[in-house]
Amino acid sequence: MRTKVFVVEGKNDASRLYQILGDVKVVTTNGSEISQETIDLLIALDQQHDLILFLDPDYPGHRIRSKLEHVLTHVAHAHIEKKDGISKNRKKVGIEHATDEIILEALKHIQYHNEEMKSDIDIYFLYQEGLIGAKNSKQARIDIAHKMHLGHVNGKTLLYRLRMFGMMKKDVIEVLNGTSS
Repeated sequence: MRTKVFVVEGKNDASRLYQILGDVKVVTTNGSEISQETIDLLIALDQQHDLILFLDPDYPGHRIRSKLEHVLTHVAHAHIEKKDGISKNRKKVGIEHATDEIILEALKHIQYHNEEMKSDIDIYFLYQEGLIGAKNSKQARIDIAHKMHLGHVNGKTLLYRLRMFGMMKKDVIEVLNGTSS
């Protein structure tokens, strides 16, 4: 079994994981400007470890996640919602500001990139189910992303993540109908 390494943005995020999980392996990107040296380290770790991207629910976190998922092969994703990572003074957003319960819940729902299982979801399915192109599409995407632990998504990102994680139409329909377990 491969060792898990958590990838977070800053030392405060790492400190939160140590507080909650104890002795875990964590690499920090040192903020939104991830260096080539850090990317090279993660590529090297990727050979022997499973990397879990647990990045802030904001634009810089999304940008880092996008950059890393294209260069790493053994990568998984954990997400918190933006509203759950807002600081007490309401000026910052990050993993470090989430409660223990929110962090533990996010880590229960780690999504692994599934290359073996091909998704049957396409753009037409998202239109058909009202997840894009309809009056209430934005709220429908927010709801399904929350229920399926996909992080913040727009229409294109929803399609990408559902397919990347090997989700099937039946899974989405179950969640939309409230019949999933």
